[in-house]
Amino acid sequence: MLATTLVFFLAVMLVGLVPFRQILTQRQAVSGAEDRLVALERANAQLEEEVAALETPVEIERRAREDFGLVRPGEIAYIVIPDDPIAPVEPEASEREGSWFDAIVDFFTGRDGG
Repeated sequence: MLATTLVFFLAVMLVGLVPFRQILTQRQAVSGAEDRLVALERANAQLEEEVAALETPVEIERRAREDFGLVRPGEIAYIVIPDDPIAPVEPEASEREGSWFDAIVDFFTGRDGG
């Protein structure tokens, strides 16, 4: 009788465990989606501010000068080319990628993106 009760109790626990894990997984997914939504709303607000700024003549002129090198009639544009351009510093191998163990862990956990 005790063994039957124990088996029944374990069966109920196992049946209840699967939905519980699904609920936890779904909560984590919802939390991640909410975080992404907040980040996207923040980025959207920033882009709306940029759009509003682009509608002003001052901002249009600034962008035309900086992005396209345009000048007003009568102005002279100068381009300064340095004699010895600084070569970009390439990060060390340890900074570019993690250790081989990290690569294996990333592969099995799916963090490698592949």
